[in-house]
Amino acid sequence: MSSHVVITSESKLSDGLDDLKAGLVGYEQWVHFAWHEIRQRFKRSILGPFWITLSMGILVITLGMVFGGVLNQGSEVLIPYLATGLIFWGLFTSVINDGTNVFISAASYIRDVPLPTSSHFYQMITRNLIIFAHNMAIYVVVYIFYIHTASASFLWFIPGFVIFLANIAWIGLVIGILSTRFRDIPQVITNAIQVLFFATPVVWSTASMPTRPAFVSLNPLYHLLEVVRAPLLGHEVGLSSWAIATTMAVIGWAVAIWLYGRSKSRIPYWI
Repeated sequence: MSSHVVITSESKLSDGLDDLKAGLVGYEQWVHFAWHEIRQRFKRSILGPFWITLSMGILVITLGMVFGGVLNQGSEVLIPYLATGLIFWGLFTSVINDGTNVFISAASYIRDVPLPTSSHFYQMITRNLIIFAHNMAIYVVVYIFYIHTASASFLWFIPGFVIFLANIAWIGLVIGILSTRFRDIPQVITNAIQVLFFATPVVWSTASMPTRPAFVSLNPLYHLLEVVRAPLLGHEVGLSSWAIATTMAVIGWAVAIWLYGRSKSRIPYWI
């Protein structure tokens, strides 16, 4: 008597969801691995991850001096804007760039170690959040010297960061899957990020423009930055930015879960 197993799109989706849930539940493993990876990367280093913080801090000061002179803007406005923009853009680009290699670099573990495949994705996100936490020391210094005052708007940073993190996470997962299947994707992503950096108000502001250009208003990355940067600068976030960033997160995760469900069983063969 033979039995037949029918694999449907629903079963693949369920398999992908189960793997994402199993990986999330096993947080102790990927948090430990993320910390271990950070320690190994900066082994025998005096400052450790703060070397990255120092590099970004120098970049903020340098750009502040250059743009301050060119645009004739005061440092009390420009430096906080540059610092918050570069900190969150750094987190975004790190997750995207690491996402292109997240499953490929873990090939031996995926083949030989009985762990949820998504554990490697969660580990990558955690590693970048640890580095981000170190970089936030720059904002603390900027707040002390330039911002000074507290505002109720600062509280909006919490939901803004949740939405920001949800968005960069699904983008990282989708890019990780596509890069594992198509090895040209990482090169495409690298070039795309360079273009998006100049098209997105990361180091330049729209405040001095009479009207907001369409390539800014229609740029989802602008709204993604706005929901975390504006509260930290004591400004209110526009309703359009909340709506666009939230919609991106919902639709993006729906696509990511669907794609992961279809691809999860194939990843060991692609790597």
